[in-house]
Amino acid sequence: MKFLTKSTDIVHLHLLKDLLEANGIPAVIKGENTARMVSPFLMTEPSLWVYLDEQEAEAEKLILDPNYEVENRVDVDEFYRLTSEVSENPRQLYDTLLNWAVGFGLVMIALILLPRLFS
Repeated sequence: MKFLTKSTDIVHLHLLKDLLEANGIPAVIKGENTARMVSPFLMTEPSLWVYLDEQEAEAEKLILDPNYEVENRVDVDEFYRLTSEVSENPRQLYDTLLNWAVGFGLVMIALILLPRLFS
């Protein structure tokens, strides 16, 4: 995920996000709700980010020139559908991590026991 710009004008950020997505660049606005919170230690502005790092340069060109033709387009609807499936079903990530941990544990046990068997 790559940072593009920040602004206190949330409407402007939404217009930029809509422009990016209409041209095949998935984007997100971060800090939209927390930016209203004033703290003496932290003041944040909403910011616009692209999801895919490789689209950063084209997103910047598109923001500067709305007529720019994006070459590295993706199907934005499909992108959001796939990412929502992953976030709604974290079980696959849990299973992968569990399998990795069990495998790592078995390797560690083998490394401890094997030298004792051959000595």
